[in-house]
Amino acid sequence: MTASNSFPRVGWLRALAATVLPPALTAVGAVALIGAWSAELPDPVAVHFGPGGAADGFGSPGAARWSPLIGLAFALGLCLLLLLLTRRDLRSARVGAAVGSGTGAFVAALPVALLAPQRGLADAAEASLSGWWMVLPVAAGLAAAAIGYAASPTPGPATAQRPPREDAPRIALADGEKVAWSGSAAMPPWLAAVVGVVPVAVVLGLVAFGSSSIVLVLVVAAVSAALMALVLAPVRVTVDATGLSARTPITGRPTRIPLDEIAEADVVAVGILNRFGGFGYRVGPDGTGLIVRPGPALRITRGDGSRFTVTVDGAEQAAAVLNALAAKGRAPR
Repeated sequence: MTASNSFPRVGWLRALAATVLPPALTAVGAVALIGAWSAELPDPVAVHFGPGGAADGFGSPGAARWSPLIGLAFALGLCLLLLLLTRRDLRSARVGAAVGSGTGAFVAALPVALLAPQRGLADAAEASLSGWWMVLPVAAGLAAAAIGYAASPTPGPATAQRPPREDAPRIALADGEKVAWSGSAAMPPWLAAVVGVVPVAVVLGLVAFGSSSIVLVLVVAAVSAALMALVLAPVRVTVDATGLSARTPITGRPTRIPLDEIAEADVVAVGILNRFGGFGYRVGPDGTGLIVRPGPALRITRGDGSRFTVTVDGAEQAAAVLNALAAKGRAPR
């Protein structure tokens, strides 16, 4: 009989600090900068721009000055939500902290990008927003995400102390026998066709709403196509005496779980509407996952209780091989 999994919980104070501090500093800096620009900004100021870069929404300078605080509030709310979902898994919580911190900092820095082109104008209707101004909030978001991830608690050892359950799927292995398994999975053609429409729809939307910047259209199209290509990319899973390796362009490098960390492997069903919230590299209540298609998925439970799920054809065989390998050398207690 295997011991119950222990779930190292994330401390609320440290998690909140890791997630909220970067967007808080971004918001304070943005408020101070917009305040220093107050004499140079028109009244009212443009607070929204159409796809072509022309101002089409206006508000008071006072409200615009304090609008970066929305990013701080957004980060706090998102942090609390993600912690509720991932607090039992340090690995998932670190990704959640990065998402919350990065999104909050992006929202906090966005007003600076919107107001900067309006300095020195008498009428905000004359303002035009270049897509290049968006580099500022994007850079702030990426930096905050990196800080939030690095500042979050680092997972400790996840070594499994006991073999998988007796009723866990496994194959029979003779003494000295070696075994390896590999498989892959890709999004089914019909679902890939639906997802592949997204970059086309984005470009058509920009053109329909009168975007005058061909550079912006091309950049958005390229980014959308690249993101969709990552989502559509297949995943290849390898199981052997070293553990599990899952390779996909989505993560940029293989996801590896050493054999001594694998407490148990089992098979779960993943639907189109799933607990991971979609496809790609996902974080949710069930830990982290590489979800490239609906259907059977291999789920790994580490020694510390954290989980990793990957959709792969032949998940039942992969789980049986992993449990057999994990059981070797671990005496039940």
